[in-house]
Amino acid sequence: MIRRVLNKLNMSRPKIIVIAGTTGVGKSQLSVQIASHVSGEIINSDSMQVYKDLPIITNKHPIADRNGIPHHLMNHVAWNDEYYLHRFEKECLSAIEDIHSRGKVPIIVGGTHYYLQILLNKRIEEKHRVVTPEEQALLDEGDPEKVYAMLQRLDPAIASKYHPNDTRRVHRMLEIYYTTGKKPSNAFAEQQNTLKFDTLFFWIYSTPEKLDSRLDKRVDDMMESGALDEIRSLYKKYKSDNFTPEQCENGIWQVIGFKEFLPWLEYESGASFESSVDKMKIRTRQYAKRQVKWIRKMLLPDVKDHLYMLDATNLEQWDQNVSEKAISITDSFLDSLEIQEKHAPPALESLLTNSTLGDNSPKLENDWSRYVCEACRDKENKPLIAIGAKNWKTHLNSRRHRTNLSRAKKLENHEMWKKRKTESVE
Repeated sequence: MIRRVLNKLNMSRPKIIVIAGTTGVGKSQLSVQIASHVSGEIINSDSMQVYKDLPIITNKHPIADRNGIPHHLMNHVAWNDEYYLHRFEKECLSAIEDIHSRGKVPIIVGGTHYYLQILLNKRIEEKHRVVTPEEQALLDEGDPEKVYAMLQRLDPAIASKYHPNDTRRVHRMLEIYYTTGKKPSNAFAEQQNTLKFDTLFFWIYSTPEKLDSRLDKRVDDMMESGALDEIRSLYKKYKSDNFTPEQCENGIWQVIGFKEFLPWLEYESGASFESSVDKMKIRTRQYAKRQVKWIRKMLLPDVKDHLYMLDATNLEQWDQNVSEKAISITDSFLDSLEIQEKHAPPALESLLTNSTLGDNSPKLENDWSRYVCEACRDKENKPLIAIGAKNWKTHLNSRRHRTNLSRAKKLENHEMWKKRKTESVE
């Protein structure tokens, strides 16, 4: 098998396989099935699974289910460390080279899809500027407001493309400026968008209706399997380091399950174990929806010709709709043969087009204008910010916005009534 794969890998530029998809859709299962078939090894691209321990709440694939397949970039980062894109890039490319050197196939799998941009040549490679102590202190401190304000000052064009709460990407853009001496907006504009490797992308998809119920059940299963013990371990570290909720926006503290249980662990009024579980379920479902949006808007335009969708809506048809199709496509890919399968089954073809995303004219797609809603608040209780006219229109039509406007109007009327009443008494 190894010799067979070696021959395939030597026929053209190095080949790799990427498996994308939402949380809980079956990416890990398929990666093991493909790796077992082609003598492959798995590279984790989930930003939470790089951290040590906590196998349940970080959803690490159980060792017993890995079929002896080596997993790289998993369970190796200390809780106190911040894991950034540039470290993933260095470790991932090193793992790919190592796996290729042994005649095996690298299979990248995980839910942190923006990590996959390291496979594109449009990324900035050169680092020829020494970061000053003051600049390094700002990067290390990681204060979201200070970092975003500095990026706005140094490269307003790239800052306008990111929400202030998108702390990881904002941090990375400032880091690029400091280490290259070049504005990211200019550097990206000069880069050509091509893949570094001969890459096959799989996108495993399930309809939200089916996936949501599976995600809810998975949270319940996690609780029964000991997730609460892991959450308590994190809480112990949280208390010993004198952390605050505001410091839980980076690193392992972003894991779904900790912040949702924090009010209960802190004995806050109205918090309960049941409400914490419900919050964890809601946030998991929301995360899955954001992953689909990111794949469609950010990943798909770059790799559309190299991507094949697999329908995991019906788990009873997993072998027929997912694993067998994936293995057939993989065999053709590794043999450098024309892939006969369509890029998506008929029921999912619309997801590969822009038509279902609304008006995708160049004007709107490149609209990074910023809108501020004073009636609605974000998770930090600041005025909500929407990027782009399309997102702003969506927000204005949302139930949340209408409810907040109605509440504000009622409050305004009440204040006017109180004022009139006071004036009449006087």
